[in-house]
Amino acid sequence: MTNTTVTTSTANLGGSEALQTEERSALAWAISDTLVLTRRNLLHLVRQPQLLVFTFIQPVMFTLLFRYVFGGAIQTGSVAYVNFLMPGIFVQTVVFGSTATGIGLAEDLATGVVDRFRSLPMSRLAVLAGRTLADLTRNTFVVALLTVFGLRAGFQRVNLPAHRLTIPACQEAFIIH
Repeated sequence: MTNTTVTTSTANLGGSEALQTEERSALAWAISDTLVLTRRNLLHLVRQPQLLVFTFIQPVMFTLLFRYVFGGAIQTGSVAYVNFLMPGIFVQTVVFGSTATGIGLAEDLATGVVDRFRSLPMSRLAVLAGRTLADLTRNTFVVALLTVFGLRAGFQRVNLPAHRLTIPACQEAFIIH
């Protein structure tokens, strides 16, 4: 692993300009670049209200629609309909959310943003990792919001400790994949 030294000048202190040197590994720079691009991609979400509506309101709307409008039309036997509904809504939400990564990268390629990033002294991994981390963060909040609405609609999760950990872990693994 290579180290990179960056020299920056600070304010003029007492008549002489002080120089600071900072040495970081390539991994540290890649992590820093990834976090910067993650912040950039999360700011896009906040600045485009239609993305917020599609991301957060659509899964809740599907839950309410299928639970209360169509819920009485489907017979599920002794198991509550909402316990069949919520896993499907979770999968649908995560799949829709994971497609945003590909769409966002394709949009950045088409508009020339990735070409601008290539001209900068930054990690090439950061473009993909920053987008993926931003989408993972967004989808984590969406799944948490959907879980709250599902519980309010009557969804009952299996009360085993292993299920409490594996269901969110599987959802997050699918988002990253």
